[in-house]
Amino acid sequence: MNGRDLDLRIPFATLLKVALAILLVLIVVKLWPVILILIVAVLIAVMFDPLVVWLTRHRVRRPLGVAVVAILLFGSLLLFVAFIVPAMSRELTDLLGQLPRIAQRIAAAFPPAAPLLQNLQRPPKNLLLNSSLIAGKFALEGLAAVIFVLVVALYLLVEGRRAFEWLVSFAPANYRKRVRQTGHEMSSVVLAYVRGNVITAITCAVYVFVVLTAMNVPQALLLAVIAFVFDFVPVLGTIAMTGPAALLALMVSPLRALLVVAAYLLYHLVENYVIIPRVYGQQMRLSTLTVLVAVAIGYTLQGVIGVVLALPIAAAYRIVERIWLREHLAPDTVARHEAIEESS
Repeated sequence: MNGRDLDLRIPFATLLKVALAILLVLIVVKLWPVILILIVAVLIAVMFDPLVVWLTRHRVRRPLGVAVVAILLFGSLLLFVAFIVPAMSRELTDLLGQLPRIAQRIAAAFPPAAPLLQNLQRPPKNLLLNSSLIAGKFALEGLAAVIFVLVVALYLLVEGRRAFEWLVSFAPANYRKRVRQTGHEMSSVVLAYVRGNVITAITCAVYVFVVLTAMNVPQALLLAVIAFVFDFVPVLGTIAMTGPAALLALMVSPLRALLVVAAYLLYHLVENYVIIPRVYGQQMRLSTLTVLVAVAIGYTLQGVIGVVLALPIAAAYRIVERIWLREHLAPDTVARHEAIEESS
């Protein structure tokens, strides 16, 4: 440039910051499964913390209150393993044995799908054994993960407040009050989300089991557990739980399959417009457009886990806006947003 060399100098401190940022990203990517476990444990701890606080107010020492929560959690897990899992295992074994018949029925109802179902119509002889071994492996791994998550959640109930204050200490002194306020208000959002999800998932599972049993649809318990799991996933979960139920109902009759689809859609209409507004509370009030955008972004970034976490993050934005962004926005922005939300 005009015969002069360009002298580009980058301070060592800048290079160090860039290197540390890259290292942090690599650490997060490497530890992402552990981070997800911690997130789930935090959700469980936030859900049961009000119970521990209530017990503490009634002169029960906090460690004893946490012990009560531990009995509830592990007692529920034990009941599930002792009674639900064996019944699900029997239904799953029966389902695998009927795969050829199911594939033939689907192929007869939807001829274009026949070429895709040829392997299922003539499954290998050891399919049942291999599937059982794989299912058993995943069941053991899942049980170990659940136990670890519950143990971490219990320790968070005991030491969570001290850990939070330890993290707050990293913030500059003039920001710590706002950090605490943000954390406390976000815990209300998380509590509303987890409590609402658990209530709706249990309601959905009971409804599915009763309806499918009344319609004589096979594997009703297995389908009810599937409904319980996928009810935690907004929008996509409805499709994921309806498909298997409709296919198994098709084994009874095409009319039964249509009735099952109608029953699922009816429940989710009632859940979205009657149950959810009552159990989620004001903290999780989100427009349908916000839910769809949050679900799309969450699924793109982290799949099903991203979808589950997208809604509380979206609901928490109003807290961040009010506490942290108010001074950087137009004077009436926060007030106008709150007015729009109140009118919806």
